[in-house]
Amino acid sequence: MTQLEGILLNLLHDKALLKQEVIGGAHEKFNMFKKLMAEEVKNLGSKLTDKRIRMQFIDKGINECHVMAGSDALVFHLHTNVFTLPSEHPFWKHNYLKKDFSKGYFGVIYIYNFLAKSIIQQHLDDGGGLIARIFINKEGAFFIEGSQQIAEKYLRLGRHKFNEKTAKEIFLLTSISAVDVDLTIPNYEEVNAISVEQLQEISSNLGIHTAKKLGFQLPNHNEISHFEDEFE
Repeated sequence: MTQLEGILLNLLHDKALLKQEVIGGAHEKFNMFKKLMAEEVKNLGSKLTDKRIRMQFIDKGINECHVMAGSDALVFHLHTNVFTLPSEHPFWKHNYLKKDFSKGYFGVIYIYNFLAKSIIQQHLDDGGGLIARIFINKEGAFFIEGSQQIAEKYLRLGRHKFNEKTAKEIFLLTSISAVDVDLTIPNYEEVNAISVEQLQEISSNLGIHTAKKLGFQLPNHNEISHFEDEFE
């Protein structure tokens, strides 16, 4: 065996097995997350006093599910790939990853918000927003990027495990964030001209293209470093 062959085989052994371990664990966590959400949706639905309010869980397969909450739809999607952090990310400077670099590889769950009508009626041009993304490593430790309300408690890698307790809180926080943001009317200047084709589309869809104005600003590296230093 040549030196280059040895290097390649070692990489395949170390990296390929690690990624299989990470994505396998992420699938287990996501499956637990889906079951918990299905139960919580059923529980919340039973407490609604007005049955016109939509509360529904829809399983879309091993990597995706939808939750319809009132006029909102939350889409939970587990990415099929494993990711690591950029080399300049401050987490690499802290002991949790210095002791074991393999803990810096993650399965990622994306949480999006759309209008429920956009999903149900398949309005393909309607926009949505990314509420949060959850990074889960091989140990089940995780951190979140998202709005301050959602992410600030889970900004520190290595302190929290993705279990039923934390998953339920994340589900409720993201649902609150989605439902609390209202649909805003476009500026008059954006819609004061219309083509015949657009008119036909409006007549067909009984509306105009809509989008939830959501999203988040990622915490800067200094902010992450500050939080991490508290646990060094």
